[in-house]
Amino acid sequence: MRDAFRIVVHTLVWDDNAHLLLLRRANTGFMDGRYTLPGGHRRGGETASAAAMRECHEEAGIEIEPQQLRPIAALPYRDGVNIVFEAIAWTGSAVIGEPSKCDDLVFAIPHQLSRLPAPVAPFIPHALDCRSSGTWFREFE
Repeated sequence: MRDAFRIVVHTLVWDDNAHLLLLRRANTGFMDGRYTLPGGHRRGGETASAAAMRECHEEAGIEIEPQQLRPIAALPYRDGVNIVFEAIAWTGSAVIGEPSKCDDLVFAIPHQLSRLPAPVAPFIPHALDCRSSGTWFREFE
């Protein structure tokens, strides 16, 4: 069950080389063809951090412990809010966990937006900017 006000969680997942995990959406009817972070809608009764850990496991096959997850940014939009977390550490091997919804997984160099695979979800540059500037809140459409 989804909330009427959408709470969508996303997680910045880094490998040992400081490359960012991105998944390309496919066959979902929303932002298909765009690279995005592991994430999705929070379920009723679920905390945002539990949703982030669940989505990372479902979409990328990785495990994140609660103490390894930290909030980075809140990015409200018209119908809800994106909450962006960062995985400080994780275990497992990153794989496409939902091949019916994703057709590519890459670790990309995020330091220059031009080095990210195109196209990326529109909130990702905002999330990366919030992380680098220490700003936790930014509204966008």
